[in-house]
Amino acid sequence: MAINKNVFLHESDKAALKALQAIPGFSSLMKAYLKAWNEKLFYIQNMSSNIHINDNQLKKYKDMLPQICEKLGIEIPDLFLQLNPYPNSYTSGDSKPFIVITSGLIENLPERLIPTVLAHECGHIACHHVLYRTMGQMILNGAIFTLLGQGISALLTYPIRAAFYYWMRCSEYSADRAAILCDGSPDKMIEVCARLSGFSKNINEDINIDAFINQANEYKKLIEENSINKTMEFMSFAYTSHPMNALRASEAISWSKSDNFIKSKQYFDAYKNNLVPNEIPITFIEKDFINKNYLDVCKKLEDLGFEVKLDRITDINSSYKHDLVTNVMINGSNKYEEGDWIDLNSEVIVSYYKPYSEREIEDMHPGEVRIPNNASYYVGKDYKEVDRQLFEAGLFNTSLIEIKDLKKENNLNLNKVISISIDGNERFLKGDFISIMSEIVIKYHGLENDDE
Repeated sequence: MAINKNVFLHESDKAALKALQAIPGFSSLMKAYLKAWNEKLFYIQNMSSNIHINDNQLKKYKDMLPQICEKLGIEIPDLFLQLNPYPNSYTSGDSKPFIVITSGLIENLPERLIPTVLAHECGHIACHHVLYRTMGQMILNGAIFTLLGQGISALLTYPIRAAFYYWMRCSEYSADRAAILCDGSPDKMIEVCARLSGFSKNINEDINIDAFINQANEYKKLIEENSINKTMEFMSFAYTSHPMNALRASEAISWSKSDNFIKSKQYFDAYKNNLVPNEIPITFIEKDFINKNYLDVCKKLEDLGFEVKLDRITDINSSYKHDLVTNVMINGSNKYEEGDWIDLNSEVIVSYYKPYSEREIEDMHPGEVRIPNNASYYVGKDYKEVDRQLFEAGLFNTSLIEIKDLKKENNLNLNKVISISIDGNERFLKGDFISIMSEIVIKYHGLENDDE
């Protein structure tokens, strides 16, 4: 079972991505990018310019990946080393993602922190960030124009650029959370942020994490003091792909103290041990299920660990289509959102429309049969034909009463039904169920006797 990405998906990540996708022109830009982009080009560039870390090259770094990938439920990506004094790492690709770490990262971070960085990058893969982040990186470094041509500038509007960078910054928080869960605590992630801020492993003095955390809190307070500071922050970092290290550390601390972290850790620990967690963050909203086949919806919910109850709607006047879901209620409500934590013992009711079949309806009326037509239909029909129809329908208790009211044999009403009653009732509808023992009386026109 794949891990549920909502366990570590940051709230701002989800919101920023939805906002990005909603901007006019984004879908056109995305279509143009997907049409022109070739994933193999990245692989060729890496193989030609960077060091491929494998069993024969820098194996100790490659060996850090399997345990991380197993925890996050992803395939092991390729790993490359790039000659670059700036300490950095990034993930690109799509169907076959890869991770690149720089020589500056290895030179500046203690080896014990490299798995945290790799877990962060694997977090991007687990969150399905990689395609959008690859596109964002190409926008950031201008490579998007080489790929799509200068004409792309009409699509690459300011709102799209700003929204793309904002989402990229927000997505870093999700990847940080993935690394925190892999490590079991935020300590290493906070230290990574501190060291990337300027405390390389070559500085002999011990890093004071508490002082750095205080710095992070002071920064957050400074920005929240007034709108001017917030505006200055936006202007300074609007076109950056990563949030500031102090802010990342502050987010890591806040999350680690939240109920959400406790639930995420419990889920993560259960996932690692192939156990069923008590609660899960749901990956759906009700409209994802509406008008879907109810069996498919039930399977999806049951695969998540829920016990599903079915509520069958049989109203023949319903506008719904057969076998399709009309609503999904969790603990009596359909006001749930993706990412909400739900107890697996919750009452989950799937309502769907499926009218009773003819066989089901018949089974609900033992000892009864349907009357073939309504009362007015039989009036004016030949009584023998009416009697035959009723006999074929399973109704045998029929009395035929001739009303001798006609004088001529050539009268068109001769032998025609005057009235028909079922248990004394002359008003009934086609399809009504009646007992096979019901008394049916058919009155019909006959000839007067000559001696009368």
